[in-house]
Amino acid sequence: MNVNNVLPHLHKELLHGMYFDYDDTSTKFLDIITITTSLFLFAPEIKKGQKDLSISIPVFHYSVWEKEKAAAEAFFSWMTDTHVSLQFTNNIPPDTEEGFLLSLPAYQNIALFYDDIESIAGINHQLVCDYIRIPNKNNEKTKQQKLAAFLRKTASDSSEIINIDIKLLNKRKSKTTPAAISLVLAIAAAKAYFNGGTKVYYYQSQKIDADSLNLAKTAHPKTYQLLNALYQCISADMQIETPLLHKTRVAILKEMPKEHKLQIKNTNECLRMKRKTALAAANTPCGICTACFQRKIALAAANSEVYDGFYQYDYGQKIAEITDEHDQQIYRDTLELMETLSQERKTTEEDEYLADDLRSAFACFVDRYNPY
Repeated sequence: MNVNNVLPHLHKELLHGMYFDYDDTSTKFLDIITITTSLFLFAPEIKKGQKDLSISIPVFHYSVWEKEKAAAEAFFSWMTDTHVSLQFTNNIPPDTEEGFLLSLPAYQNIALFYDDIESIAGINHQLVCDYIRIPNKNNEKTKQQKLAAFLRKTASDSSEIINIDIKLLNKRKSKTTPAAISLVLAIAAAKAYFNGGTKVYYYQSQKIDADSLNLAKTAHPKTYQLLNALYQCISADMQIETPLLHKTRVAILKEMPKEHKLQIKNTNECLRMKRKTALAAANTPCGICTACFQRKIALAAANSEVYDGFYQYDYGQKIAEITDEHDQQIYRDTLELMETLSQERKTTEEDEYLADDLRSAFACFVDRYNPY
């Protein structure tokens, strides 16, 4: 696959509204944006176990990435579950920097705010940093406005809050796939570098991937270790920090202050609401998809249901009481999947700990609400 005609200047769109330049070290950060963008564009087109996969990536530091190709290929292979051969081509910096937004460095790190429960938990009064906020679809706009107000109230007065609306991300169904998150982290790292900072904070809890029955890639430490390795390749003083990655959502909810819990009702994870087309997207969380249900059992296990918002099918919903046959089947399938996940035995200590947490949360939910 050759995407050279798309990638050489795409960093300009991705960093729109942020200061950047083409100094020597700067272009190394821009290269990682291009590398993660390549992954984002490439990943949906491959199938696990596919052979002879190759992608050509234009970079400003050709000699560096030719030398460090193994680290980049290890990152791609882990994220796609198959070997990907990378070829690098030489990208030439433009002669002019006219039109870039100019601002003085803030000497601050960056935190990502995804309008989700973990992002709310991650807000720390002692941690002064700028925020990159990733809003979701327009059908969640009212709640997002409340979360934006909470973030502005809670963050330091000196914090800059940037709401980024990336067309490239909006074309895909989800902004929280492993590839999408790695791309946003690369953008955040560039912003941190031009700020004069050295860290990017991303708040993600331990989660099971319902498809593989293992720790999700977005919640796996190896994902961030391999991404950090790319910054080591360019000798950059930059680190992706994941302070909540060793905790389950139930544990995070139990520790969350009440002031933060009051914002939970303004978050949403419903797959039905996050559908690609506006016509198909709902305005109320369904309560029966896997994302809604995993959220509900975590809140129930943390005795925090009172802080949740409204669902089309609420906590006490019985399967037999759903009149829509399609929705009834979705709910039945979700419950069967949760039963399978909760009974699955894991081979690693880390995965088994997560499975135990899910078993306990699911049992708590069933005991309290008996959906059958």
